[in-house]
Amino acid sequence: METRPAPSVPLERPGPVFPKPPRVATPQSGRSAGAAVARGSGVARTTPLAVATTCPVGQVVSRTYAVEGFEDGSVPNPEYSEGWTVGAPEDGDAPEGSNVAMTTARSTGRTDHVINPLFSPVAPGSLYVSLTYRGTFAPGESGLFINDGSEALAPSSAWRTIRRDATSVNAYGVVDVYVDLVTDVEGSASHVEIDDVRAWTCTAVPVSGVRGDWTGDGLVDLLGTTTDGDLWMYPGRGNGRVNGGTRVGTGWDEYSWVGSPGDVSGDRRTDLVARDEAGALWLFGGQGRATFAPRRQIGSGWGTMTALATPADMDLDGLAELLARRADGTLHLYSFTPTGGLRYDRRVGTGWNGMAWIIGMGDLDGDGRGDTVGVSADGGCLYAYRTTTVATLGHATRVGCGWQAMTYLTSPGDLDRDGLGDLLARRADGTLWFYKGRVGGGVRSGIQVGSGWSGMETIT
Repeated sequence: METRPAPSVPLERPGPVFPKPPRVATPQSGRSAGAAVARGSGVARTTPLAVATTCPVGQVVSRTYAVEGFEDGSVPNPEYSEGWTVGAPEDGDAPEGSNVAMTTARSTGRTDHVINPLFSPVAPGSLYVSLTYRGTFAPGESGLFINDGSEALAPSSAWRTIRRDATSVNAYGVVDVYVDLVTDVEGSASHVEIDDVRAWTCTAVPVSGVRGDWTGDGLVDLLGTTTDGDLWMYPGRGNGRVNGGTRVGTGWDEYSWVGSPGDVSGDRRTDLVARDEAGALWLFGGQGRATFAPRRQIGSGWGTMTALATPADMDLDGLAELLARRADGTLHLYSFTPTGGLRYDRRVGTGWNGMAWIIGMGDLDGDGRGDTVGVSADGGCLYAYRTTTVATLGHATRVGCGWQAMTYLTSPGDLDRDGLGDLLARRADGTLWFYKGRVGGGVRSGIQVGSGWSGMETIT
């Protein structure tokens, strides 16, 4: 028998044969009202299981403690289970993998099918459990038990996933999950199938307020969208380099431009702006850990803009700005509002059609204002434009030429934590190069920090 860690408080564990739990008659069904009952003891409990999302707002999954998908073909914890088997469902419809756990036919008049899919040590505090199930049974005949909490499962002919907040019953240092089916009629057609049982904890998302910090650790990270529409996040190291990437989203191939203005909603989490192929502008509120709130449209008609850039806060009002070039070569300034909206400010330049790239760099000279660089189409020369005290672009300073060999240029922020915005460039061979920001508006010589970046449609 498997050795289990001892809980801090002795757990009441039923044996392999379970006495029928007491039922509370209700006028509606004449069966159990779904009251919580102690398995094997006949002692009523009153702790309900609260409906939950994956994590509360402002929190993310901190650790997944247990997952049971029944893919090894055996009933977990068999000494605490009775009347269940594991295998492929008759219709072949499994929510994940190929196997599910299901109740078996019993020969006795009263049947009690109980399975214990999860038993795992957990830390004190938050605790969440999810279960995917389907079943044909009368209301009150099947129940879910998590530690000292329980509820009746509702009959469902289709697979249904439920999530429960079990924090209030996380007092033992373990998560102990049971599913049961109790019937009274011999030969009853009542049946339950379960799959994909999970337990996890949540924690508050860390915040830093740093532009380009998608994880909340204070370091600037990279986001990239592939030509297939996948969104990848690469955690920053704080020295101009990034760690290996993790796919954090799909469906991003509908966006022709993606940029980070910084925090535009005031929650100290960096946000994302994207333009779709129809010209609509969307805001994705950052939630930390490279997760985003549902998108919110903040503009339309942006398909006529031939370039967009996010220089950060140019006028020191605490709100980020957005630069947009129109087809006639004029450059226009837009400011984010305290509610995450966007308002037009004014025209700030002309003759910008000669620029192949316009990049918002963040601060380049230590005055706290967001600055801008542009790369000319003829000669590939890089020019720095430091923002003036009245939030206009100052005179251009030529930094260097030969940038036409680059297939992508971006500035996610201050990658090396020296207080100046930095530049990243992708060459035609897919290598990624880091150019450290230099006081006065330029950048220093580049160093290679990656390879294999040819498949990225956008880099932010």
